[in-house]
Amino acid sequence: MRCFGLTDNRVRCAADAINKTGYCDAHQHFFESVGESAPKASGIGGFVEKFWTRNARRVIPDAAKYSLPASIKNSSTPALIEKLLRSPNADLRWSAAFALRQRRDPSTLEPLWDALRRDPVALVRQQCAVALGKIGTRAVLGPLIEGLWHDDDAGVRQACAIALGNLGYALAAPDLANVLEREPAAFVRWDAVLALGQVGDPSVAPRLDALAEQERAQFLRDAARAAIAEIRKRESK
Repeated sequence: MRCFGLTDNRVRCAADAINKTGYCDAHQHFFESVGESAPKASGIGGFVEKFWTRNARRVIPDAAKYSLPASIKNSSTPALIEKLLRSPNADLRWSAAFALRQRRDPSTLEPLWDALRRDPVALVRQQCAVALGKIGTRAVLGPLIEGLWHDDDAGVRQACAIALGNLGYALAAPDLANVLEREPAAFVRWDAVLALGQVGDPSVAPRLDALAEQERAQFLRDAARAAIAEIRKRESK
């Protein structure tokens, strides 16, 4: 099984995972550094659902409603994964991703990541990013950060930024902050700023201060000030 870690240039590690942790030696620290054991693999690239207790997962609200066809809604998770990865019909792949989003199953991380990296249709990749965020564990930071850095569609990068903000893990703060300087789409930068406020990491406050002073777009300056206020509010507690 391939390692679930990211290289310095924010792409998936090419090394094999060891000891059934899901990570190679070089990336094992990703979970150790935050006091959480690495997830154990099960089957081909899957995770053991029972590994994550309710307390180890963040339940992200999802009010999205969509009437799925019965052939999708009633499909088993393996059948949905097969549709997501193999169907030539983009509508079916999108629907499969939406159904997996509703199930929030950690065992779907690997196929969702694969589709996020490879599907030719941006709307399918976008739905995969949302689905990954709903799983609610630190393990999804890898695919979302990789998508934030490298997907060629701004809507997908936006979905990754939103998911990272909703998850609220401070590990994502440096990558979200880098968006402020390199992202060409203003609406993606706006969502990255909002995400930084949700994450609440004080280390990025100076970069937000600079954005609030130097950014030409008023809506981005306002968002930066709001994010700074949220970070300082959390610091004061």
